[in-house]
Parts: sequence; C-alpha cells; structure tokens
Amino acid sequence: MVTAWLRSLLGGSNRRGETPGAWQPGPAMTVVAHPDDDLYFINPGVRMAIAADVPTVGVVLTAAEGDGRNVDTNDQDRQSAPVDHAAYSTARHVGLRRAYARMAELPADSEWVQEAVTLAGGLVVERDTLKAAPHVVLYFFNLAHRQGETRSYHTFPPLLDGEIEQAPTLSALDLATPEQKVARETLLSAVVELIEKYRPTVIRTLDPDPEHDWGRSDYHNSDHPEHTATARLTIEAVHRVSRDNPRPPVVEYYRAYANRYWPYNLSKRIHQEKADFLSTYAGADGAENPGFPYGHGDYQLGTNPYRSTHIYSTAQRYVSTSTWLTRLPSGALAAFAVLGDRLAMWSEQKPGSGKWQGPVLTGDGLMPTLAVAANGSGPVRVVALRRTDALGKIDVEAGYFTVGQHGDFSGWQSLDGPDRADPDRRKQREIGVPGAVVDPDGYLWVFLRDFTGGLSVRRQTSDGWQPWESLGGGPLQDGPVATVSGAGLVQVFVPAKRNVAHWRQTEKGGPLVPFHTLRSTPVASGGLHVARTAGDRPCLLFRQAGTGTVLAYREHEEPGTWPGKPAEFGGYDGLGPIAAIDNPQRGAGDLLLAQRNRFATVSVSVHPTPAKGSRWRRLPGPLCGGPSLATDQTGRAVLAVLGQDGRLHVCRQDKPEAAAAFGAWTTV
Repeated sequence: MVTAWLRSLLGGSNRRGETPGAWQPGPAMTVVAHPDDDLYFINPGVRMAIAADVPTVGVVLTAAEGDGRNVDTNDQDRQSAPVDHAAYSTARHVGLRRAYARMAELPADSEWVQEAVTLAGGLVVERDTLKAAPHVVLYFFNLAHRQGETRSYHTFPPLLDGEIEQAPTLSALDLATPEQKVARETLLSAVVELIEKYRPTVIRTLDPDPEHDWGRSDYHNSDHPEHTATARLTIEAVHRVSRDNPRPPVVEYYRAYANRYWPYNLSKRIHQEKADFLSTYAGADGAENPGFPYGHGDYQLGTNPYRSTHIYSTAQRYVSTSTWLTRLPSGALAAFAVLGDRLAMWSEQKPGSGKWQGPVLTGDGLMPTLAVAANGSGPVRVVALRRTDALGKIDVEAGYFTVGQHGDFSGWQSLDGPDRADPDRRKQREIGVPGAVVDPDGYLWVFLRDFTGGLSVRRQTSDGWQPWESLGGGPLQDGPVATVSGAGLVQVFVPAKRNVAHWRQTEKGGPLVPFHTLRSTPVASGGLHVARTAGDRPCLLFRQAGTGTVLAYREHEEPGTWPGKPAEFGGYDGLGPIAAIDNPQRGAGDLLLAQRNRFATVSVSVHPTPAKGSRWRRLPGPLCGGPSLATDQTGRAVLAVLGQDGRLHVCRQDKPEAAAAFGAWTTV
C-alpha cells in the first residue's frame, strides 16, 4: 500500500491538501501499444506518479485482441477455447482499469466513467476516468488486427510505414464505439491533440530501436512490432509539439522485451509490488468476477506473474548519464538535457553567482541521452543521438554540438555510426548510447555499442576524425563511460553481462587495450559512473543487480589492479546512475555522491562514519533520469536534477567545505 508519507516524499499534494515537496511534478502521460505494457515495462514510474496525485493519462493504441482466447497460454486445452476478439480486448481493458485503481490506493473494482470521445480527424476513442480519483484517465484507441481465415496481421506498423492507407478499429463490448478505418495522419493528429490537451511534462513510451535477439544467429528483432511502432509514432508526435514550444516535455523510452537480456535492476520490495499490480491486471488476485461476462482481466498471463522476467526490471532504452552538469570555459556552470527532441542548455549568468538562465534550445530529432565532455580549458562537447524517420526510412546517427566560451552553440556535426556501411539499415539503428571524453590535447573521443554488441570508438587526432574502430568485447549492456588520467591516458568502461569491460591506453597516443583485471559483480541495468579520486585513481560506481545498492570499485595504486570485492554505500531500492565528484577533504570517503532513491527524489551522501560508511540525506522533489554534480568556481559542490515538472532544479553547498549542507533549491 502506498501511504501518504510516500506521496509527500514524491513531492505531490496528499489528500489533506499538504504540499511538502520542493516542487510539484507536472502531468504525466504514457503512450503504449497494449494494456499491460506500462505495467510490465514502465512501472514503478506510473505507480509513483499516481501515488503522488499527479494527473496521469494512459494512452493504449491497439485493441490487443490477439487470438481472441482469454485462456492461460500454458493451458494445454486453450486451442479448443472459443474465439472472441472483442471479448478478450474488453477483458484486458477491465484488467488495466482494476490495476490503475489499485495504484491509486482504491479498490480494484472502483467505478470508472466510460465515454466515447471524438478526437482529431473524427477519430472516436474510449476515455475512462477513475471516478474517485479523476486525475487518472485512460484512453483506448483500439486499433485492430486485420483478421484472416487462418491468422491475424498487424496493421499498425504497416500503417505507420505507409504500406497501407488505413487500419481498422475494434469496438469494445462494454462501451460501443463505431468500428472505423483510421489513416496514419488521423492517428498521429489524435495523439498530438492529447499531448496538447493535457500538456504533460513527462511522456513515457517504448523502445523505437530495440536490440536484436541475442539468442539467435540471424538478425531478429527482439521486440513486438507494435511496441516499436508506438515509440515511432510518439517520436513524431513529440517532434510536432516541440517545434514551437519553449519548454517541451521530458520523454523517456523504455526497453520492452529486451530488458530480459541484462541484469535485473529492481529490488525485491519494488518488483513484488510490480508483480502485485500485474496479478490484478491478470484477474489473478483472488477477486471475484461479478458483472464481467467477458472476464475481469487478461487470463492469458496465468496466475503467476513471476513467470515473466519483465517483473524484475524497468530499463530505459537511452541510459541516463550523470555528467551533464559541467563548467564552460568562462567558469560558469552549464546543464544540458534533451527536452522533447531538442537540446536544452541552462547556464549561470556569472561564474559562481548561483543565478541561472535558460533553457536555450537547439537542434531537433535528438533522443534523450547526452555525453557531455570537457577538459576544463577548451569548449564543451555535447554528444547525442539524432533520429529521423520518413515513412520507414529511418536513420540514427551519433554527432555533437560544440559549446563555446559563453554558451554559444555550433551546429550539429555528424559522426555517423559504427555500422553505417552495412546495407541493412536496421543494424545501423541499433547503436547504443554514446560515451565521450576530451583528452588533454582537446581531442574528442566517442564510444558506442555497435550491432555486434561490442564497443566501437571514433576519435579526433591532429589529422582530423579517424574512422570508427571496433574494440569488440560484446555482448555489452550500454552506457560506456570514459576518463583521462593525469598522464593523459584514456580509459573506458562498459557494463557487460556479468562484469565491467575495461579498455585503457598504456602510452599516450597508443591504442586502447583490453584489460581483464577488473572482476566486478554484475551491474544492474541503468548506468555506470567513473570518477577520478585522490591519487588519480579511477573509481567505478554502479548499482548491484537485484537490490539497487550502490557499489564502488577503486583501482589500486598500481595501475590496472583492482580490489576483489566492492565497497557498499547503501542506497538500496534506488534506480539509475550515481553522480560523484572528488572531495579529498573527506579522507577515506573522498567522494561526494548523489543518487535517485526509491522515492524518485535525490539523495546525497553525508560525511561517512568509520563503522557505517556513507549515509544518505534525502532531498524532496521528484526527478527524471539521474542527478549530476559539479564544483562551481567558488569551490562549492552544486547538485542539479531535471524535475518531473520538466524544469532544471539546482542547489549548492552553503560553504566550500566537505561536510557543508546543501541549501534550498533554485528552479530555473
């Protein structure tokens, strides 16, 4: 049960009208293909928004009628069950409403107001509003399969690609809507209309470019085609609403079936709650079924939610980073993020002033992942992924912006991708999120996971940009992080399946060489961070798979040698990457840490005790992605988060001392 204290920690108003959080999250929207997608792949994000009384809109695009048999897929006799596509689709609607009611701390069979509403282009859809909690709304578009004599065909993906002009809809049994033929532009305009109506500050959807199936030797998409079509439609809708919007929404893309490939990132407490809501959706929570002749849930899932590995993770396709707050050459701090599909920059008006301006927006077509790199003396480089989609001709490329002395942007400079020469464009699209570093000579290095699952690098030299070079090492997760030693040697780390892969230069100007001396525990999917600590020793920070506990491996004084086991810093139940900056005054605990905790707010480490190690101080205010830390020109640590209200929030230490407290938040 989500209680009032959790709601208050999340920053939302509780039902007594109290607003104890630092700032209020804005409306949240999910756009998914099927009624169980947000329960499997996006939760606990949806549940936490509802618990905080955030206006929450769920958009389900397809009827999800499958084979029309609402019977456990493990039942040996299910093929003899009667086929009723409308009944199965309706039962899934009922199950989702029941799960959403429970996420709002109401009985599963709470009353909903069901209406047929007309959107752009005359499209009639179902709108369901939870009567006792009207900030919770569901829309069912009910795009149907084309039913053939022997099989059904997905109509949504070919509609998106222009292969067919219209797709049919299916009418639910509990609210009669007309069966319609829907054109691509009508569908897109309807989603745009809902975004403009509710003005969500956070939009969550699925993965537009999923990994291939690692268990097969041939190229085979690991995901459902309607998941990827949903993400692609959302990308186009977001692009339309971002063009003239001074504050576009934050967009998060979640891995669907592919989250099973990597170490789990949810603790027992969180995945048990996630499974509980799935059981309600599946009609397997022990509740009776009065008044639902077509079923009160998705019985195909059976009675055991743990037979699906998706219970154990929630993984964003574009892994969050923690180095997006940095100093410009002028000494002023700057923060970078992707809003909508555009690069956003906020900056201090004067170095160390604590007075901020922004966001300034540039570019378009960007996916929400950035690698921000600088060496302290030259310009800042912001590396990103840019995606274009013109009726199925999809292109994904890496590239970067250069930010000058006073925050002036260069135009987009493309770096293509490591699989650019492959004639199969699907392979080109599967590139991972970038990692980047600027070496002491001011040259940029960019790292990407390629289609093989290995690591590729492209670097600048005095002769210009070199071609992409494969370093191998796959299959890797995602989110490479790089650092440069005091001697100017580049190192890069990437989470793999069971440990962290590591390459380093052994001489300046030399190649990156794989090192196998770091034998870490598995890294929970969701991010890795490297910080250089006292003695110029890299320290890796990540979360333990299955618990969320923050772990650290720091290289010994002898380069290339590492401890056999990590130091533990608590943080159980948290998600995403850890931010860290060196703070030598703290002695053995020489890192100041920040993390996204289990309440979706930020926690910072306080001065450790010899017996207990680092402890955490929780700060209010719900955030997206991971926090970032930097030191301003006065020597004070500065903490930045991108809030679920879509705005930058910054706080800094009161004094330039190791144990100094952080002051109040500044909202930009």
